[in-house]
Amino acid sequence: MEAVVKSTINISAQLKNELNGYVGKGVVASFSSGVNAAIELYLKELRRREYDVALAEAGADKDFLARTLDCQRFFLSGI
Repeated sequence: MEAVVKSTINISAQLKNELNGYVGKGVVASFSSGVNAAIELYLKELRRREYDVALAEAGADKDFLARTLDCQRFFLSGI
């Protein structure tokens, strides 16, 4: 199990009330689990954006595709 730390956050009343509504309906286990799930989704999106930027930068590298294909041929050759 991952370590858990207690944090104090400022959250809009609307978001808190909406999330608590889902907790009350049993859709979300707890307020904390809802906040954790939201943070996980947000971080996943940020990582995807970073990957997209890195991929675009790699695409601008004229030798990137040649190096990539060379690596692929090497691994496919079974050497």
